[in-house]
This record gives sequence, structure tokens and C-alpha cells, in this order.
Amino acid sequence: MRQVPVCNYEAMFLFPQSVSADLKSGVDLIKDVLSKNGATIIAMKKWGDRPLAYPILKQKRGLYILVFFSVSTDKLGEIERAFNLSELVIRQLLLRADHLTIEEMVNAEGQADLTIEANLRAAAANEAGTTPGTTAGAPAGAPAGQGGAAPVSAGASSNAQSAQAAPAALPVPAAQSAAAVATAPAVAAAPAVAAR
Repeated sequence: MRQVPVCNYEAMFLFPQSVSADLKSGVDLIKDVLSKNGATIIAMKKWGDRPLAYPILKQKRGLYILVFFSVSTDKLGEIERAFNLSELVIRQLLLRADHLTIEEMVNAEGQADLTIEANLRAAAANEAGTTPGTTAGAPAGAPAGQGGAAPVSAGASSNAQSAQAAPAALPVPAAQSAAAVATAPAVAAAPAVAAR
């Protein structure tokens, strides 16, 4: 009988932004599929919630999770198929991790942090009286980030409100910003209108 080799793989999973609120469901899906196919998870790490280069399934942001695991090569097709059929995973990429040693994979470990964050998010959602994946002001069926306005304290100024609503500016290299200022047209002050 032919012996099937066991290899190390790295996988990147892209989840919709709504999974950020219910992180436990995404982590559990990864663990379930891999354990059902006899894989051993070496390391799992959350890469973060990032904007996508282009919309995928009407999603503009996504949550990336990186997983290192070892499995026999004949089970890889079943693992890929399970993640492709999952409605929770937007995209996935599985690569053979021959370029990494086991020590390098273990150093990327963030599974404990990921589990703690998932539990904290679930507890916060329970305290707020919402189900994971929704916001407090949103209807129960609405995904996170859609629905009610962000709460602002009564003493907050309008500048604080606009700062919360405005996205963070991307850093511009000093050479570019200096060139932009030098080439920008001068803006003349508007003449004051006299009251009649």
C-alpha cells in the first residue's frame, strides 16, 4: 500500500467584515473543517480587518485569517472544497509551506489572542443586547456597520463628530506632499460682503 505524505500548508482565509463582530464563527469554521479532514493546526493568526482592492460579493472590507497546518496530501482537495462551499468564506488560498520551518510557523502563533478576542466580542454583544454581527442601533437582520448612528456624547463638539465619521487619512510621503503644496494654485480670500 502506498504511503501518503504529510506536508505543511499555509492558508489565507478572507471573511466578510460582518465576521469581525462574530469572530468565533469564522475561527470555529476553520477549526472544524481542518479537524474533520485530519489536519493538525500549527498556528492561526488574525491579520486584521482591511479594505479590499475591489469589491468582492458587494463587500468592500474583509477580515483576513492566516493558518498554518499539516495534513496528508490526499485530504487537501476535500479541505479546499469545504471552504469553497462555505457561505462564510469569501476567498481562500492554500499553499504548500516548504519555504517555512516549523519554528517560523509556531512563531506566527496568534490563536490564543484570536480566541480571547472572539470571546470578548461575544461578551460585548451579549451585554449590548445584540446578536453578534449586528450593531446596537441596527435591526436584528442588518449586518454590522449598517443601521443606527454611532453614539456621541452630549458634550462632544461638531469637530469630534466629524472626526469620528471621517475615515483616517493615508500617510503621504514628504516629497509628494511638498510637491503638491508647491504646485497647488493659490486660493484668494473671498471679499467680504457688506451688510446693507
